[in-house]
Amino acid sequence: MSSAQTVSSRSESSASEYQYNYTYVAPLALAQEVPASQKPTLVWWGQVIAQVLHIASNRLHWVQEQEQRKHGGTAPSTAALSVDLSHVGVGRLELAHLKKLPAPSTLAGKLFGELHEFGEAAELAGKTALLARKAHNQELGSLFDVFKLVLEAITTKPTGRPNSMQDYFNLFTTLPLPAEAPSYEDDATFTWLRVAGFNPLVIRRARTLEDTLGLQDASLSAVLGEGDTVQRALSEGRLYLADYQALARVINGNFPNGPKYGFAPRALFGLPAGSGPRRLRALGIRCGQDASAYPLYTPADGEAWTQAKTTVSVADVNYHEMISHLAHTHLLVDPFVVATHRNLPDEHPVSVLLRPHFEGTLYINYAAHEHLIAPGGDVDMMMAGTIQATQTLAVTALIDDPSFGFNQGMLPNALRQRDVNDPDLDYPYREDAKLLWGAIENWVRAYVGIYYTSDTAVAEDTALQAWAAEVASQNGGRVKGFGEEGIAGKLSTVDYLIQALTMVIFTGSAQHAAVNFAQAGVMTFVPLAPGSAYRAAPPSRADAALNPGLDQYPPLDMAALQLEFLSLLGGVHHTKLGDYPFMWFKNLHVHGHLKAFQEDLERIGATIQERNTQRLFPYPYFIPSAIPQSINI
Repeated sequence: MSSAQTVSSRSESSASEYQYNYTYVAPLALAQEVPASQKPTLVWWGQVIAQVLHIASNRLHWVQEQEQRKHGGTAPSTAALSVDLSHVGVGRLELAHLKKLPAPSTLAGKLFGELHEFGEAAELAGKTALLARKAHNQELGSLFDVFKLVLEAITTKPTGRPNSMQDYFNLFTTLPLPAEAPSYEDDATFTWLRVAGFNPLVIRRARTLEDTLGLQDASLSAVLGEGDTVQRALSEGRLYLADYQALARVINGNFPNGPKYGFAPRALFGLPAGSGPRRLRALGIRCGQDASAYPLYTPADGEAWTQAKTTVSVADVNYHEMISHLAHTHLLVDPFVVATHRNLPDEHPVSVLLRPHFEGTLYINYAAHEHLIAPGGDVDMMMAGTIQATQTLAVTALIDDPSFGFNQGMLPNALRQRDVNDPDLDYPYREDAKLLWGAIENWVRAYVGIYYTSDTAVAEDTALQAWAAEVASQNGGRVKGFGEEGIAGKLSTVDYLIQALTMVIFTGSAQHAAVNFAQAGVMTFVPLAPGSAYRAAPPSRADAALNPGLDQYPPLDMAALQLEFLSLLGGVHHTKLGDYPFMWFKNLHVHGHLKAFQEDLERIGATIQERNTQRLFPYPYFIPSAIPQSINI
């Protein structure tokens, strides 16, 4: 590519439209505001509204079931399955007809045409479309405002402490119960979630005796097999640690129902001796970092072990939401969106490649900092720490954590850093993620090769150089670790350009899908993934035996909030990886490479589907047909 093709500056108006703000989630760089072109589409709103109505239907069916129990099994009128939104000009929505409509992802594309195909559900479809139009016209606020608008129209909701674990199961009436829920107490399920759950990103290979938590040989051999020892398992690389040290300084919160408890546990896992892929087994847990304050519990410890597993689950949720999800996907991509629009002309090949992977990102991030992680918001209610401490987790993860930077976050580097590439380790996240990273990298390499045939072409592209410099600049995107050879903002080779673009696209599509959609797939069932504990970690086996584990779990209003809120965030699949707008790429040389990319994605989907038939539970989050192009929810 000649410099004449690339020396094209953004207009002053375009640059002024995209500005950085360093105070929303200080000191990170986020977009100052959401330009009109970055607002959600009508189809996106259609899908959001449809999903909200499914969530409302679940609540209404729960209300019906409560009434049935109260009246000795007499079924209430189906008129109860409605939501009155007359106060916003929509009228009453009869949700009894909701099951006659397609799933939200399918329905959204049909809402704004002829509705007669929906039969007796046509009126509901029409009102759903009207509500979506009002939201799209900015009459109803953000998606979180719309969510509350609909749910608050249902005056009855779960409250109080659960009488039994069944109360958590009963919250699911029409929304899907996670496949792992019935076995939530099993050690196998607990361990599986560390490698194929909502946050399979913490586990690393144990390196030292200190990493083994003081586990005794007898405890290890009881799980991994007679005659096995800690030293042997360690030296053979069969021990793995999930260490939540990042949460050690989080101050426990008390909003909105009194004291909540978070933890910074260390959990040890091991592979039985042998060869070939094997599943990890849980060996021991300390509920905090200080070995003198927190005893080691093992599977032989009964109720204390069960409660120790809950401390790990609470930690995993808090680490997931604020670090793996918010920080390492949403907040990492945001400055790339701003820098791209400020520095690259729309016709610039890198801009053309990236912009579809930015759809909706500025909007959802703006809504998140304004509503979700604000004092009194949903995160403040669900997560264990104070909202200030919770926000600090996200900030620290991006600017202070020595183990994470842009280059370190690239999948091959991240897996290598945690030393989890051993093929003996059955690790579905790793296996499926590598397929997606490879396909995206091949696509990016082919695309970049059309425009940049040498490192000189990269170095002489002044717009691209300005983009790279701004991404890393303290006066720009403040993306730590972006640049070659440890030099912030350095972009001098074709290879680094390929790796950087692969990282941006993978993060905004596949990686976000893995951490986002597991919210609806796993985290809606509180016993699998409690956002907070409501009792401290068991100080002893005797204490655990006297205090039932049920008391650790959230009250029913918080469990219902977690179910409903995460069903929204994890239930909207807008766009599909590899599906670019028609004739988006004007350069005909791109089309063959795009077709190859799409065919790769189809093959990957089939491979993962086949793998899932052999797994303890399906791990569906890297199936390409369910991965959006961008972070838009």
